[in-house]
Amino acid sequence: MKVLFLTHTFPYPPTDGMRSTCYQLIKHVSRKHETALLSLIESDKELVHVPEIRKSCGKVETVRHDTLRDPLRRIRNVIFESMPFCVAQFQSEAFARKLSEMLREGRYDLVHFLSVNVAGYRSVLGGTPGLLFPHDAVSMQFSRTARREPNPLRKLYWMSQSAKMKFFEKTEMPLFAKTVVVSEVDRRWLAEFLPQISIPVIPGGVDPDHFKPGSWKEEFPSVLFRGVMNFVPNADAAVYFCKKILPLIRAEFPGLRVMICGKDPTLAVRALHDGRNVFVTGLVPDLRPYMGKASVHICPMRSGSGMKNKILEAWAMEKPVVATSLAADGIDCEHGRNILIADTPLTFAQYVVQLLKDPELRARLGKNGREQALKKYTWTAVAAMFDEVYAGLVKKP
Repeated sequence: MKVLFLTHTFPYPPTDGMRSTCYQLIKHVSRKHETALLSLIESDKELVHVPEIRKSCGKVETVRHDTLRDPLRRIRNVIFESMPFCVAQFQSEAFARKLSEMLREGRYDLVHFLSVNVAGYRSVLGGTPGLLFPHDAVSMQFSRTARREPNPLRKLYWMSQSAKMKFFEKTEMPLFAKTVVVSEVDRRWLAEFLPQISIPVIPGGVDPDHFKPGSWKEEFPSVLFRGVMNFVPNADAAVYFCKKILPLIRAEFPGLRVMICGKDPTLAVRALHDGRNVFVTGLVPDLRPYMGKASVHICPMRSGSGMKNKILEAWAMEKPVVATSLAADGIDCEHGRNILIADTPLTFAQYVVQLLKDPELRARLGKNGREQALKKYTWTAVAAMFDEVYAGLVKKP
């Protein structure tokens, strides 16, 4: 089968959850199918990474989109456009022309849209089946963000984007041959207003050969939170932990070291850095040393949607995790066996303290977490699930 992948951001290097998912899917699907990639890029500097993707894809095409950082684009979207900003932002006539050209010349059996950000190009497909993988129910993510936003203007913005995205999902998803999401929570949200379509659930994955226990010496006592730090739910979680939970933990562990790792931290996240006990690193070349040295991994998410690969990757490295129930959405986990779930600052702090005081519990949760990651969440298993969906969409004579 010939599969053409579309991405709104170049999938290498896999420095965040979105890029990692795209990269791993391309890599694993390409083992069985003939694949190609068409991706937007922000800068020609990204072209240095094309050879890495060509190891999997026979054809890699890129289109530079110079308006990605246009500061007025968001304002125009709010006032004049019905399309949600995260889709409108990535509309490019050059990309549409290149997609049309590749479909005409390549005769692909299927086009796999690797995010909702490129869903605006569905109309270019003609008769080629399109598979949309938005990862999660984005309107739910925006709705949750709006509920948590204290600033009235920003709250209004996120409410507007949630409404626009819900309308986009309702009108566009039925026009794709199939839409796939990563969790049952996301599927149920979409099913409320899309009862007429079947939406399979295929979870995120982890590479257990890349993320595995290592010889890093633990920096005790320490906790790690990681993710793209200009992503609103991650930034909110970092501030929430440091302001509401950390003081409670420091009553028992005053010297606790907090590592916040991830690219593009917001001003609010950067303000958490004190150079003594709280460290905001920004982008790091390899997360694994930071992950390996942390005593406990935390995921104090209060908004967002979808599945948190950061939990799967911590599991794969046999690291204990404390998370909110929202952060654990979509993951087959068991409180007390492979994770600790806490939804209030006091409970969250108590579980972190409990883990810091009990090395045997840390080891047991970590071991059970890796066992679950290997059992249910390898990229090989995820690619096989997508292969079943492909087979249902493309009928070979």
